[in-house]
Amino acid sequence: MAAAQAKRFSWRMITTQEPHLASEALLLHTDAGERVHVVREEEHNAFHGMRTGMRLNVTGLWLSRGPGGVRAAGASSLPHALSSFCFYGSSLDIVSQGPVGKPKLEGGLVQVAAASGDGFVQSAAVLNSNPLIVKDVKTLIIPIVGVNAAGASCFNTALPKFNASHVRRAVFAEMNPRGPTVGGTFNRCSLGKSRLTTQNSLVADTVKLPCAGTTNDIPWSFSKCDFDDFNGWADAADAELAKRGVDLSKYFYKVYLIPPGSCPFVGLGYVGCDGSYPCRSWIGGDFWTTPEAITHELGHNLFLAHAGTWKPDGSFDEYGDQTGAMGYCCEPRCFNTPQSWQMGWLSVQHFDASNLRAGQTVETTLASQATSVLSGVRIKPTWLSGGEPIFMSLRTRAGGDALLSAAAANKVHIHTSPIEHSFDSQLTTWHAALAVNQSWENAAAGVVLRLKALKAGRAAVSICRKGPGGKETLETCSKGIDNDCNGKAGPKDPACWPLLKRLTG
Repeated sequence: MAAAQAKRFSWRMITTQEPHLASEALLLHTDAGERVHVVREEEHNAFHGMRTGMRLNVTGLWLSRGPGGVRAAGASSLPHALSSFCFYGSSLDIVSQGPVGKPKLEGGLVQVAAASGDGFVQSAAVLNSNPLIVKDVKTLIIPIVGVNAAGASCFNTALPKFNASHVRRAVFAEMNPRGPTVGGTFNRCSLGKSRLTTQNSLVADTVKLPCAGTTNDIPWSFSKCDFDDFNGWADAADAELAKRGVDLSKYFYKVYLIPPGSCPFVGLGYVGCDGSYPCRSWIGGDFWTTPEAITHELGHNLFLAHAGTWKPDGSFDEYGDQTGAMGYCCEPRCFNTPQSWQMGWLSVQHFDASNLRAGQTVETTLASQATSVLSGVRIKPTWLSGGEPIFMSLRTRAGGDALLSAAAANKVHIHTSPIEHSFDSQLTTWHAALAVNQSWENAAAGVVLRLKALKAGRAAVSICRKGPGGKETLETCSKGIDNDCNGKAGPKDPACWPLLKRLTG
């Protein structure tokens, strides 16, 4: 198979039997103009590290090449073709990386606790920010119903539970200023940087499609939910709207609301859209008016991956971050701090080996992510090979986080993520929510983070990097260095008492 440009989408499926099942698939646009679904034996994480815009060389075997095309014969160990253009990829090699951004480091001022402990003062800091991913989230949302000649719902589907008016109230803050909306989430969580409004977006009137059809020579049907089907519904809906006179080119992002029963997922969407192909996502029939579901899939379009956490049993829950919109549906909340930084919504304080030396403790203050674009901390442990950046943030019930869960509100949250730039679709991992006087340690990096105080919507925190050995010595105790990062130094640290007693005789 010739080199092709990789287009990846994340497929999120939730059913009553298997709630919160996540999987990914790879979609290639070849130089010949074919839209090819690539499969591998292990679908989950089979495409880790790949992202939109990359060019790939893929070798393997065609399972199907065109409607009724030749399928692999006598190869029972291979998977079945999942679409008209389906390729079994035995190896995938990256030829070029595609779009790569670069965060900007610059000097700035942040608020830190005053030495007196009363109020805050300004202090110099290194700030880290990404370019804004998008200013106007120009989105076309298309409700779809499949009906037969008599006007009844197609086999395997039902008539919609909602109409376009219901959807508009879930999407636009102008039509529902007091309730959670997609537009309100983008407008408030970005603090006005990225906007989805009635001026730049549209919820179309419901599009009626026949129960089966052919678009771009690819047959589709509402009787099943395969790759060709949901793409076919989108192609057919686009064609119908074009007949109505809707200028599709005005909208970069297109969200298709599919009929109840047709597919078992909450939503699925392309992970990252670079403008070289239509940017699409799909929302299941029960979730047309669920702002969080639509916001989540648009997040994928904006290069965001899922927001997860480690479970007590040692397994990783890809949706387990309760502080981020890329976690589980359907609680209203903003995107987590790493992803808000990724999209260019936040400037975070930056620390690495140059300004966080071994044995050093830095004290700073975090503003609430809901109220300030200068909020959060990113620690890049450059002294550690392969260490993931660590993020700290304060989350409060304000702005886009007004309905944040009680468990998450007024806490300092700790995440890690290898995200390096705006187009870097990497998972984020939530680790802890700190209350006052609580701490969290990254043992590999030798870093201890501590919440010292909360006041007036700000958090006073300390960042400590352990010194050599990670234990107190006579020298560190004499100099008042918190070498073991337990939050105490010199005579105030019980670990120093026997050492200092030896010094004084």
